[in-house]
Amino acid sequence: MKLFLDSSKVDEAKRWMPVIDGATTNPTILKKDGSDIYEFCKMMDPKPVSVEACGDFITEARQYAKDIPNAIIKIPLLKPYGGDNLQIIKELAEEHISINCTALFNLSQVILAAKAGARYCSLFIGRIDDEGVDYKLAIEDCVRVIDLMYRTNTTSELIVGSVRSVGQFLDAVRAGSHIVTVPPSVLEKLVEHKFSRATVQMFEEDSQSLKQVVGSA
Repeated sequence: MKLFLDSSKVDEAKRWMPVIDGATTNPTILKKDGSDIYEFCKMMDPKPVSVEACGDFITEARQYAKDIPNAIIKIPLLKPYGGDNLQIIKELAEEHISINCTALFNLSQVILAAKAGARYCSLFIGRIDDEGVDYKLAIEDCVRVIDLMYRTNTTSELIVGSVRSVGQFLDAVRAGSHIVTVPPSVLEKLVEHKFSRATVQMFEEDSQSLKQVVGSA
């Protein structure tokens, strides 16, 4: 299982660099973080960063792929105001541009994205959970089908995104996700435990006491 950071802040990426395998961004994250995507990708290189193309998807995708060596181009399955991007995904994939097909919410969308040539398929489980759908079953179905599709030369991986809690993260891992992308706030909760903190504090305090005893002997 790979772990991606859902952020575009350089300091957050540096904080988690020992454990992350890449990062995912989108225009909403970039706007919130006030980040420069080129600066962020340069710092992350050679680890992959998902960068979202908008508007003229093909032109933006080609430009990002040309300018950023470690960019994975995010293309949504659906266009904002009708229609889909399956043909665009196929065309870009045939140009050897790595595509992360994003904003997917069920198995059928994941299958179509993978068939079109997406290198990554991003399933948004937080919003699936909001609808009362069993997101763990959705992850398991998508992983199983993508793994079966490998036998027919489809090389997609499932990214589980929109993770909002430690519970959702652990569920995604247990369900066999290829990649889970997690915001810094959840990573902070993953690393912390009150008993771990209390135990190392005890060790530190006892160590200092031992040194005082040795020093006074």
